[in-house]
Amino acid sequence: MRSKRKLFELLALKEKVERNKFFKQAKSIASEMEKNNAMNSQLKEISANKKGSVKTLTALQLRSDKWYDFQIQEQIVATENRAKFLKEENQQVNRKIVLRNQKMRKSLEKANIQRKLELADLEKKSILSLPTNTNKRQGFNS
Repeated sequence: MRSKRKLFELLALKEKVERNKFFKQAKSIASEMEKNNAMNSQLKEISANKKGSVKTLTALQLRSDKWYDFQIQEQIVATENRAKFLKEENQQVNRKIVLRNQKMRKSLEKANIQRKLELADLEKKSILSLPTNTNKRQGFNS
């Protein structure tokens, strides 16, 4: 049977592996958020530039411009919704990271306590295994 210390160390290692998986997820979410924010700012820039150029337009050009404006606004809304979703997802992953880190620390603390108990037990056994002094100064007082 394995010692409790070893079990707690293995549990801490398992939590560390899980925590590292969540770190990878958080990193990918952060890069996705960055891409989404860049796209949102580009769309807003396109929309702002589009409104600045006003000249005489035919009905077909006006209809086409309104359709493109609508598409751009739709994409802006989609990127804003995606940003909200990614923010919530990032918060959930960060909570999971914190939880796994706490579990890992608790397991390491318990492993340390078990190690100390094992050392104390070994010390106690070594003290008990020493031969007792049977020569209690009998007859040696001359």
